[in-house]
Amino acid sequence: MKTISGRIAVLLAAAAMLRAPASAEVPAQPDALMQRMVAASQAVQSYTAAIHADIAMHSFPYLSPSLDGMYYHKEPSKNKIVFTSGLPFIAKEFSKVYPQVESPSRWSAVYVVTTESSSGGYTIFKLIPRKHGRIDHIDATVDEKTAEVTSLRWNYNDGGFATLDQTYEAVDGHLLVSKQSGHFEVPHYNADLTSTFKDFKLNAPIPDSVFSADN
Repeated sequence: MKTISGRIAVLLAAAAMLRAPASAEVPAQPDALMQRMVAASQAVQSYTAAIHADIAMHSFPYLSPSLDGMYYHKEPSKNKIVFTSGLPFIAKEFSKVYPQVESPSRWSAVYVVTTESSSGGYTIFKLIPRKHGRIDHIDATVDEKTAEVTSLRWNYNDGGFATLDQTYEAVDGHLLVSKQSGHFEVPHYNADLTSTFKDFKLNAPIPDSVFSADN
């Protein structure tokens, strides 16, 4: 029988795995939209933010922990969360496997990208990992007006899935994620996640050592 910490580690590992009307007769051009997404993601080369996360586990061990810490981002592909409060063993595991959202500037390198649909002011891209693993594909919904990713759905090969909805706010003229709401279901595990970000520091000097596996 798995220990509680073991079950939580598996549940958290599963986690590792934007509204303006547009003219219906003029759908967004995927290539142009992607270019705008990349430009938006590269406008801020780095930033830090304080993060608060609430987790509700709807399967054993039915815990609802709250965590606080710091989020670090550095273009194009470095992300790190360090939770420093809450149940220690949960904070440690969740710091490792908090859902990571690849920057659009990295999509073509990491995924085979195709356009699923474009309507109502939103375009949905299908992202198929170039490296085979547990993820079958990701559905990414993008607001055509802001060129920001509003939601993602990870579809796993075992039938499980995870979703993440993102809310943005303007910080010094740039749109940054201020809230995330997620839900994930895998065999035997079911949980919800809500996190908020505040106290942003843009273009902060973050040494690469922050993103090392040992930190």
